[in-house]
Amino acid sequence: MKKTRQLRSLANGVNSVNATVWIVECAPPEIRGRMAAMQEFFMAAGALVTQALGVPFSEDHLWPYVFVPNIVFVLLSMGLLAFVYESPQYIMEKEGNKTKARRALAAYHGVSVDDASIEAELRICEDSVSRRSTNVKNATCAIQTEHDSVTVIFMPWKARDDTSKVIREAAWLGVMVKIAYVFTGARCLRAFSTFILYDLGGWSFDSALYGSFVTSLLRLPFTLIPVFLVDRLGRRPLMITSTVISLLSLTTMIVAIDLGPNFKVATLIGLSVLLLITACGIGSVSRFYAAELVPRSLLISSVSILTMFEAMTKIAVEFAWYPIANVIGAQSLLMFLIPTAFFLLIMWAFCPETSKRTVNEVLNEVAMRKNLKVSFPT
Repeated sequence: MKKTRQLRSLANGVNSVNATVWIVECAPPEIRGRMAAMQEFFMAAGALVTQALGVPFSEDHLWPYVFVPNIVFVLLSMGLLAFVYESPQYIMEKEGNKTKARRALAAYHGVSVDDASIEAELRICEDSVSRRSTNVKNATCAIQTEHDSVTVIFMPWKARDDTSKVIREAAWLGVMVKIAYVFTGARCLRAFSTFILYDLGGWSFDSALYGSFVTSLLRLPFTLIPVFLVDRLGRRPLMITSTVISLLSLTTMIVAIDLGPNFKVATLIGLSVLLLITACGIGSVSRFYAAELVPRSLLISSVSILTMFEAMTKIAVEFAWYPIANVIGAQSLLMFLIPTAFFLLIMWAFCPETSKRTVNEVLNEVAMRKNLKVSFPT
């Protein structure tokens, strides 16, 4: 059982990175955000469906078969993936087959193979391959940096060229958004929602249980909201607006819990708003925003590193909050409130808009704001 859990966790980690990278490499910029936002919806739907299907197996004799519904979905996914084109980026890197990569791009973009709209994406793939194939500083690729992703992100004393400075800031802004979502408390408080309503908020146990269940159900339609808005409104408005509302929700919960059970409705409203607004805002955008800020040549390694940072932060926060909440009650929510206010200011000041823009256009904006004499071809 232990080894199986470890393997499953490893597979989930690989898939979480692979899905984000795949979408960035394959989806047209005009609908890239919409496609990436679907991750949150399918994850919420999948969690509810597998939990519901697992209920009949929750007894002494049938519990070993509780993962049978999951196996069915995994086999179905494997069957569907057998008919999906490989990533055009991977095709160019491993096979160097431009014609095959063009067909893959055309299939993903829903256009003919000779459509002019796929030329820009194909050129980005070629430039990334050119970057990977040489370590010469004056290479003829689109983004010239002589360092690997680890050096660029973690060793500013080595990677001191202007290109590395721009990429490093963009990458850390991406991980900051991921960590900001963790510190809204949405993930942690969703896991402990019954505890908040019952132990802290003053609701009866049954009421707290049903309240948590209803909020979980409502998350599903709310995760569809960014699918329709993320490319129309943009990433920044969704991130910043949802973070502001999260800040207000946390404040409401702290005040309501301190005032006692007479204000338990305010506690429920604050918790529900927090969980629902993050599902259709920063919670959805944070899944793919970081991948839109780094060049293709560093995409997989950068996203893997940043996902690891997010996972460690999430584990630390979830393990730390519950014991603290049992001791100091409502004031434990300051653990989320203060960082959320801090990250909100950073997002407002520094996070670029990535909607319907290529990575190079976004990096040019970062370079211009930093007054660096570097330009990325668009």
